Amino acid sequence: MNGRTQNTVYSFFPNVSPGYKIGENPRNLVYLQIISDKINKMETVVTDQNGKQLNLLGENLTIRYYLREI
Repeated sequence: MNGRTQNTVYSFFPNVSPGYKIGENPRNLVYLQIISDKINKMETVVTDQNGKQLNLLGENLTIRYYLREI
């Protein structure tokens, strides 16, 4: 984004008006192999289309990562 390299797990555009609850369920999940015995750190940043971090104004946000052994 903006000429910078980034790792994106999932991207979507809300289908509701501002102020309404967003419920998003990704489809066509793709599992990628991780070459490691353990994950030391995961960081999630929620941004707008310009890469600017969102101010959630104290609202709760739930993000689930699904990991499976292959």
